[in-house]
Amino acid sequence: MAHVKYIDADGNSTEIEIEAGESVMSLAVNNMVDGIVGECGGAQACATCHCYLDEKFSQYFNPRSEMEDAMLEAAPERKENSRLSCQLELHDDLPDIEVRLPASQY
Repeated sequence: MAHVKYIDADGNSTEIEIEAGESVMSLAVNNMVDGIVGECGGAQACATCHCYLDEKFSQYFNPRSEMEDAMLEAAPERKENSRLSCQLELHDDLPDIEVRLPASQY
């Protein structure tokens, strides 16, 4: 089974086995990964699940929507590869993936 590796701003990492049907955010919250808050529960209403997704993994997920892009405007440390992890749905066909976390969600 594939894993999601969460890498924080200090380079510390946590690996969790993918659960199909979960999002990168819900997997992190359910497994108490520091650095992903997910205050809105995945409704694209807070940007506290901001992460950075390397381009090599972007092909496995839907492109960033207009709503997601607008919400990321409120995220500190936004970059070209910023995503809301609540919008990254996990499925059985994924390889191991990595997401990097910003220093702060606020």
